[in-house]
Amino acid sequence: MTVTGITGNIVRITWYKGPNTDAQYQILTSFPGGGLPTIPGPQHNARISALNNGSLHIKDLQLTDRGNYFAKIQTSETQKDLPVTLEVYEPVTKPKITASSTSPKENDSLSLTCDTSRAMRRTWTRRGASISSEATLSGENRTLSFRSVGRGDSGEYQCEAENLVSKESSDPYTVTVAYGPDNVRIEGTVFVKPGSSITFTCSADSLPPPEYEWKVNGTTVQEKTNKYRISDVIPEDEGTYTCVVRNAVTLRTAAASVYLNVTEKGSTGDSDSKDSAMVVGVVVAALLLLLLIAAIIYLLIIHKRRKGPNDANPKMNSSTRNGKT
Repeated sequence: MTVTGITGNIVRITWYKGPNTDAQYQILTSFPGGGLPTIPGPQHNARISALNNGSLHIKDLQLTDRGNYFAKIQTSETQKDLPVTLEVYEPVTKPKITASSTSPKENDSLSLTCDTSRAMRRTWTRRGASISSEATLSGENRTLSFRSVGRGDSGEYQCEAENLVSKESSDPYTVTVAYGPDNVRIEGTVFVKPGSSITFTCSADSLPPPEYEWKVNGTTVQEKTNKYRISDVIPEDEGTYTCVVRNAVTLRTAAASVYLNVTEKGSTGDSDSKDSAMVVGVVVAALLLLLLIAAIIYLLIIHKRRKGPNDANPKMNSSTRNGKT
């Protein structure tokens, strides 16, 4: 602690620690530049010394050093008492985040608590995203609360604690909000030929991923994955296929169904396209042939009508014109 702004040379300076400058609170008296030894007082200890300019030096600062200090300064002209308050702060401890629930479900309430010591301020952050505007802070920002947590609130949260002399951050705390299953769907061909193979794939929006169960015409089968495969379809495989999904955390279930049609026509593929093209070609050719026959018949009828009855015996017509019988 250094004294500045004093007019004139300092002859003597006495330091005190306490509410006033009574002798019982004296730390030491020094004579800056005078070559006289320092005189210790009742509050002196080995960690405290006076510098040549009269400043009070304390090494290895401890919490017990905090408090009120006075400097009684004697110059060649006047005497002054200058007070000062020393605040000593300990570093904050590393914050730790705890949660009211380690497996929150969508729409549940959730609280995150930042535990630390000697913090003057706490700050919450979310890695890679902002914290929901619906979240609230309480207890000098010690607790971050969600009245109804959503799947969008999942992520890594951190708490930073600080005071005037230190700053510490907690390890990231991962919030995983369980939800679903929603939007269950089955993908796969529903029109197939006997002897072909099919695979139905079931999916759903769910966290954690759901458990799967398949039913065929209402009867549960052994398949427990998200795929149901038939390698050699027979007519008896026709029917309703249902995928039932269950979330082990939310305890919710949902289902979707499709109807498998086993028919000789099957699904539209390359062979069916070729067969269809062949049939169309035969039909077109037959129609063209019929049109050609109809055109020939029509022309023959027109030609016959144009000849008339006189064109049947040309010799008779010639004799008559010459007056011969």
